[in-house]
Amino acid sequence: MTIDATALPSELLVTPQPLIGFCGLDTARQGVHKAIWDGFSGSLQRKAADRAAVQYKLLPPNYEFPVAKPKRASYEWYHPKGILKRNWMLKHLHVLPSVVVLFQDMEWNDLEWTEKQVQCAATVQALKNALQERNTRLCLVLLQKAAPLPPGEDLLAAERAASLTSACGITSKMLFILPHTEHLMGYTLRLESAFLDMAQSYYALMSKRIRNHRDQLSAAHTTLKIRHQFKLGFVAEMRQDFSTAQKHYFQAYANLDEIRINDSNCVEIKTLAGFLNYKICRLMFKLKTPRDAINQFIIHVEKYKPRVGFKDLAFEHYAWLSTQHSVFAELFCEAIKNGLPALQTQHPGIYYHKAAEYVMKRRDAAQQAFASLLDSGEAALTTNNPNPLSLYTEFFGIRAVKTGDLVAEQQANVQLCEQERGYSHSVAIIALLSQAMAQFKIYKCLRFRKKLAIDMAEEYLQSGDHAKALTLYSLMLPDYRQEKWSTIFTDVLLKTLRCALLSASVADYIACSIEALSLRHQSEQKDRILLLDNLWQVYQGVPPMPRTQLTEDALALWTSALACVKSPIPIDFDKVSDVLEMCATFERVQLNNDDVLQLQLIIRVLTDVPLRIRSFHVVLADAGNSQNNYKLEALKYFCFPNLLQLRTQQQRQQQPQQQQELVDQPKAFEKNTILEPGSYYQFFCSTEAQQFHENTQLRIVRVEALMGTDQIGALLTCSSNYTRQPFRHHTRSRDLDDNVTINPICYIAPTFHLVTQTNLGHGHANGTDGEPEAATRMLVNEYYPVVINICNPYNVYLMNVGVHISVPGALRNSVFLTTDISPGRQKLHTQIQIDVGELSGQSSNTATYYIFSLAETEIKLQQRLSYTLDVDTGGAGSSGSAGARASTAPNSSESTPDHNVKSIALNLAAISPVQIEYLDETRLRKSRDDTVTVRCYSDFKFSARFYTLNRKPLNQVYRGENFLLRANTEVLAVDDVEILDSFFICDHNLVQSNYSFKRKKYTNKYSAGDQLESVIVLRTNATVQDWTTARDLDQRGKLEGKSSSSKFIRRPPKSPSEENSASTAPTGISSYMNKSLVAKIPTTMTIINSNSAVSTALQVANSGVMSSSLHSEDAKLGEDAAPAGSPLEGGKTTRVVYNKALEAVQGTGHCRGFIKGIYTLEENPSPAPVFGVFCIRWRRANAKEENESKFIISGLEIAEPPLNIYCTIEEKMFVKMPMAFKVVIKNPTTHVLHLIATLSISKADNFICSGHKQLDISIMAYDEKELVYNLYPLQVGWQELPVLSLEYNTKADPQKNDIHNALLDELVLRALPKRVFVLPPLKQQTTK
Repeated sequence: MTIDATALPSELLVTPQPLIGFCGLDTARQGVHKAIWDGFSGSLQRKAADRAAVQYKLLPPNYEFPVAKPKRASYEWYHPKGILKRNWMLKHLHVLPSVVVLFQDMEWNDLEWTEKQVQCAATVQALKNALQERNTRLCLVLLQKAAPLPPGEDLLAAERAASLTSACGITSKMLFILPHTEHLMGYTLRLESAFLDMAQSYYALMSKRIRNHRDQLSAAHTTLKIRHQFKLGFVAEMRQDFSTAQKHYFQAYANLDEIRINDSNCVEIKTLAGFLNYKICRLMFKLKTPRDAINQFIIHVEKYKPRVGFKDLAFEHYAWLSTQHSVFAELFCEAIKNGLPALQTQHPGIYYHKAAEYVMKRRDAAQQAFASLLDSGEAALTTNNPNPLSLYTEFFGIRAVKTGDLVAEQQANVQLCEQERGYSHSVAIIALLSQAMAQFKIYKCLRFRKKLAIDMAEEYLQSGDHAKALTLYSLMLPDYRQEKWSTIFTDVLLKTLRCALLSASVADYIACSIEALSLRHQSEQKDRILLLDNLWQVYQGVPPMPRTQLTEDALALWTSALACVKSPIPIDFDKVSDVLEMCATFERVQLNNDDVLQLQLIIRVLTDVPLRIRSFHVVLADAGNSQNNYKLEALKYFCFPNLLQLRTQQQRQQQPQQQQELVDQPKAFEKNTILEPGSYYQFFCSTEAQQFHENTQLRIVRVEALMGTDQIGALLTCSSNYTRQPFRHHTRSRDLDDNVTINPICYIAPTFHLVTQTNLGHGHANGTDGEPEAATRMLVNEYYPVVINICNPYNVYLMNVGVHISVPGALRNSVFLTTDISPGRQKLHTQIQIDVGELSGQSSNTATYYIFSLAETEIKLQQRLSYTLDVDTGGAGSSGSAGARASTAPNSSESTPDHNVKSIALNLAAISPVQIEYLDETRLRKSRDDTVTVRCYSDFKFSARFYTLNRKPLNQVYRGENFLLRANTEVLAVDDVEILDSFFICDHNLVQSNYSFKRKKYTNKYSAGDQLESVIVLRTNATVQDWTTARDLDQRGKLEGKSSSSKFIRRPPKSPSEENSASTAPTGISSYMNKSLVAKIPTTMTIINSNSAVSTALQVANSGVMSSSLHSEDAKLGEDAAPAGSPLEGGKTTRVVYNKALEAVQGTGHCRGFIKGIYTLEENPSPAPVFGVFCIRWRRANAKEENESKFIISGLEIAEPPLNIYCTIEEKMFVKMPMAFKVVIKNPTTHVLHLIATLSISKADNFICSGHKQLDISIMAYDEKELVYNLYPLQVGWQELPVLSLEYNTKADPQKNDIHNALLDELVLRALPKRVFVLPPLKQQTTK
């Protein structure tokens, strides 16, 4: 094979760089010389951008430069033997330097300067003689230890430099100084730039000389023109002038067309054309014109593709084409690495693939050429091991064969054929295909990549590497199987089978043989029968083909492979199509624990050859724990010729048991049963459901069929997921799912051994869990009873029976639960646990709890019934239940245990509410969640309004002013109720009049719509900012015995933090309360979800949440007064519910005290102060249980008054009997008030009045003045009272004006009554 066609020469592939030679450096023995050489050659770590494109060469002392050829005076009679010599590029790249640099160790102050100067001059002269008739530049570099001084300062250096240049015959520009100091790298870079300039001038002169030669050529010297253009382009590349180089290469490529191509010069022309095309394309990619490069390559290939040359050496032409494509692909890859984007339609993989195709054609042409030589008998002319280089001359593409010598040419052709036979074509093809596959993968041409993989596998198969061919074919089989290209897939499958046969791969051979039995593959029935016979030979441990048809190597491989094969061999039938159709289904979707689990396995043979199967198995798995697998074997079966008979048989099996006598009985399944083609087989599997866990979803994981012998077998597995065909048949006799119900999942329902009946209300009427129908309906603020009857109808002993009831999260602030409503034990919870104890078989018990609600809503309680049960595991019996309770009476648990059930599949909750928790190997706990729904109705509608003493609505309260609270109550209860009592508990900073303590007697029953009213007289002696808190009262108790402050000194206003603490629940503890810290926690309250820490107990003792009823409509009732540090939101917040109103008050008087805590249902509670709590004690008609409804009354703003007016008048007035009318005027300010009081009597003269009609009054600070008048009524009935008016004395207090007087008039109108009712005279008075 010609070396000019297989690959391009290495000197052509590299980027040309100027060559600079170094003389005088002894790098082996002197470290300084070694450092200088490393600095120039790039051995030291430097950036590539800092270096010039220069190639350095270390010349030995006796280096022989190429001898210059004699110059030609004329080219008229010169006829070259070839176009381009082989050694020209090598000479200028690696042999002949453009610059020769001589390094000498010489110091300016050296004592032996003269001797060294003479020696240096001799060395320079020797170099000049060696470079005679060469234009190579020569320069001298002096190596010195110290840095040179600036020019003009060192006279000795200047003198000796001039002497040295004169002695050596060089100019001063050719002399350089290189100090080897720490800045060596900087000096190196400067010298490198100077050397490059000298090299550029050398190559410029070289280009000029070549142009002079070109100008001497005539039209007959076409080959010389091509040579000179190539040289000019090459030298331009050396000078880094790429545009000029591209022009010269183009001109040389165009000059090739002027030469007529024949068989003798075809190789030379194509070789030079390949060189020039490579250079042109490389420069185009470098100059960022990739489209021009691709077009140039396409034109180049199309031009020389038909130029085959000698027919016997056609393989040489295909080798050249392959080389052209491979090197262009490498150029393309290099351009992409430099930032060139590529496309799916144009990328390097296309050219790698074409190169591989041409190598295939090269192999075919070589085989044909060698075959023709054998036929003609010329192969005997070959010599033994000829030297390949002896066939070539010093020119590219020209053989050392004399033109016209037919014998020599024939011997050369035979020698080339012999060399081609030794070439490994498969290795080259595989390498190129591998590179092409990588490129097609990058550009996401996956389908073509598969095709290349098949081509590579064929090459491996043809080269005899059957294992690698089998690997590639096996990887491609699933893709073509999925795409359902039957023709391609059949070809690939048969080749895979052949590779498995030749490589003795038992598993692959069995898998491919079984898949090849499908009818979709293009083969005849006799071929499938032969495949089946060979398959059964493998099952029996015998090679698949007769010994005469297998080579000895293959027979040895099969013998060793069959001896060490691991049986059974798994085969995934989900990937193998159209051989066996297997589908499994449960007969029932849901089973109880004591039922029989039955499965059906439907099998159909899709091929036209019978199959012999040893056994069928169905593998089941637990949906909750996929690691628990169960395998069931098919023991009985039916055989049907079509689906209609299978459907008819199933309909008979679903008939009543009395009519099943006519149903045929299934056959017993035996090993190696033959399944006939086209038939349907129905196999049956059954087992007891008790071996599975309860509350479990069983799903069919896969179906297994064992095929083969005891020695070697194949396990055919397929998943249970039945896939419907994309195209349905118009009749129901063709599709399996139209005739058989496919159930892939079966649920093992758990057995719950308890039956409950929930009775709601006081009447214990029967109700259901979903919509209870109670005898009495639940009311707000009522303890509503719920009775649960728990029955065990099974003959099973149950332990730890319990009922857990919890309130939904959305209602946990308004709905509570309790199990004890006896006085002093009313503890409320958001969740309770009632322990029933043990229940023997056929026994029952009851559990009672109460619901307490603060809101009118629908309550859905979560009820969980649980018990533990001994499990029979088949081993030793479990020990007795040592922790079981002796009593079966239900009891309440103070703390609610957490119910953490072990993980069970989430989808089981939608199937059954029963949860199972395995405590240990012998015990399990079962629980069931139910919902108890109760509708809570409202008890009362409460409204509170504030009025002045003369019955006018009140919007603002003055400190020290008496005002009225009218509490209106409307009965909303759906059932009749009896009101036992109602009372008002005011805050410590308010005072109730004795009139308010007169209790009203309630004797009648009240129904829905009845209304009641209570009137309460209140007064406050301080504004909200000055209200006394429990902390203030505590500190005041500690300061007893000390002198109090003067009444004229007002208490300073509180800070905002103190104001917040005044409006919220107190956080301190009174010193005169109980001494024991634990005893400070009331026994009538319950702590929910709190820790038993002392700090928490301290907090709970003084802060809590009082149960509140419905909102008031008119007044803003309820305020969120939770203590700081314990917010109402959050699951771990301490919550205290007071069941009695008096328990929520720290009493400081009768119906008066500090309210410990308030709980409200309002989302945004009002910031107004809380004036008190209105409480109604009631019970149902004819019932004994008492309930209490509490309403929080929010107050009004309390302002500082300019004056307090109090009026005192007798409760009953009689005609013509004198009465006292007393008015007290109090000064609440720190200033002296000057007033004028005027009493005016109406025109009707209804009264006779005695007293000061007009009086000037001066009231000191915090003092008061009484005005007493005697009134004598003259008429009976409603009479207008004399009008008292007050105004400021502007003479004594000029700052007062009419605005202040108007405020006084408003205060008088609010405080003094306008009318009184005068009664007739008494009987004693009448008789007199």
